[in-house]
Amino acid sequence: MNFKKTVVPPMRNPGFPQGNDYMMQQPKKSVSYATLIVVVLCTLILAFVLFRNFDRIGSLFSSAIQSNTGLQLNQHVLLSGNLFANGDLVSYTHTLQTADHGVVGIKSRSLDMTQYTGFVEIQWTVEKQLNDIFIVEVSAISWSLVDTWMVAVATGQSLWSGSGIYIAQAGIYLPAEFGTKYVIQDQSVHGELTVKNIANNQVVTIGYFPCNSSDPNKNCMELQKNISATAEKTFTTPNGDVLYKLEWVTSWFFTNGKLYWYFINDVPEQDVTDLASAIILPNSDYVKNTLLSKLQTLCTDGTTSLMQVTTSNLGVDTNGLVVTMDGPTANGQAKCKVVVDPSQAAGGAKISYNAITQSTGDTVSPSTTTTTSTSPAITSLDTSVKQFPVSLDKTLTFSSSRGYSVTFPSKNLSYDSVAVDEDLWLAGVRCSTQLNVTKFSDEATLDDSPAVKIFVCTIKWTLSNLWNSIIQKTTGSGMNFLIQILDPAWFDFANNIVIE
Repeated sequence: MNFKKTVVPPMRNPGFPQGNDYMMQQPKKSVSYATLIVVVLCTLILAFVLFRNFDRIGSLFSSAIQSNTGLQLNQHVLLSGNLFANGDLVSYTHTLQTADHGVVGIKSRSLDMTQYTGFVEIQWTVEKQLNDIFIVEVSAISWSLVDTWMVAVATGQSLWSGSGIYIAQAGIYLPAEFGTKYVIQDQSVHGELTVKNIANNQVVTIGYFPCNSSDPNKNCMELQKNISATAEKTFTTPNGDVLYKLEWVTSWFFTNGKLYWYFINDVPEQDVTDLASAIILPNSDYVKNTLLSKLQTLCTDGTTSLMQVTTSNLGVDTNGLVVTMDGPTANGQAKCKVVVDPSQAAGGAKISYNAITQSTGDTVSPSTTTTTSTSPAITSLDTSVKQFPVSLDKTLTFSSSRGYSVTFPSKNLSYDSVAVDEDLWLAGVRCSTQLNVTKFSDEATLDDSPAVKIFVCTIKWTLSNLWNSIIQKTTGSGMNFLIQILDPAWFDFANNIVIE
């Protein structure tokens, strides 16, 4: 190893170098390569350690906030408070105003949070922190009606437009008194409504599905007929709904006519009957006795309105439960379709309103129609798009037991016939059968999104001024058909259908 002797120069007058001073004041030695390598390695190691412990270090910086909120990252929490849909939509969709933890950001990958409001109880994990807000990823939520109403009264808020809550996808109405006995649990499972009895903590799940007469497993009328014949016990609710229990099983079954089917499994009998008595299934009698007078207030276009309801029909479509009404106006007649919602003050919301005025003759002719519907029955198609191939030489014929046949100008098809009660938003029309048609490769979506629908209908008077999405045909025997074109690429196909 080399050693360098340090020389201490004699004192001189500062600022005035003399003799060999320049030789004595040489530049400082540069850092060696070995030292530089050691410094770089230490820097990299420090950076790696900081990166691996970023969350831990971040939690130290946020300790002041945690001391105020009591929350920390990755903590499993159970929080309750008022839920508001006022998130930034990027990091979180809602906020929860809690009594103990202040404002918390809420998001969920598994739940539709838009269906909840008011006072809720949530569970899962604090996922991250954004500025001064902790964000919770929610996987379970319960919703207490009674707490929501109590909070609304205490704060002067009007959280509900009516006296209860309506679960539209299930056709179930929960009146105000329901919230004093039950808490709604997590609704993330499709086809199930789960509640908990406040008094005994019994959890009850109501399974449900909409009826479908073309599916033997969902034909509610046939299911009820078979089960009622072999039922061990029955129970009738105050709303007039009948529950059936089969022998040797702990399952109960009930139905809302031909609209929805319900079942409750593995729950004590008393809890089943209590819950069934607390809910309301808006059936035809309920609509007529309770909602019909209020629904009439919705049936107006600002110029004419229903004076009374002469006929009404309750059914199910993509909106949920809908009621169709006919009745007189001051100068003619009108047909009105309303989606049912007993929780609203008016009992529902208008889908469409079609008015017809009395002509000087004996017939009734359509007048200007006001409607909020977007049904293809009242829209015009853009037929300039590429058309589905049509072949008049290679046809496919459907023969009905009702004495008519439909010949399609193509063999590349899939079709299916179902019973319906439909009017296509056309006054004086009532259709009983619907034939769905699509191309063979799209058979899986035939029932949900057919390209063409063919309806067998009764029509009270001549239809005029139809849009090009509807084609009317009449057989020699007088049967009436309406062909509804849902896909504009099938316009040529529909016009070449032959019905005899």
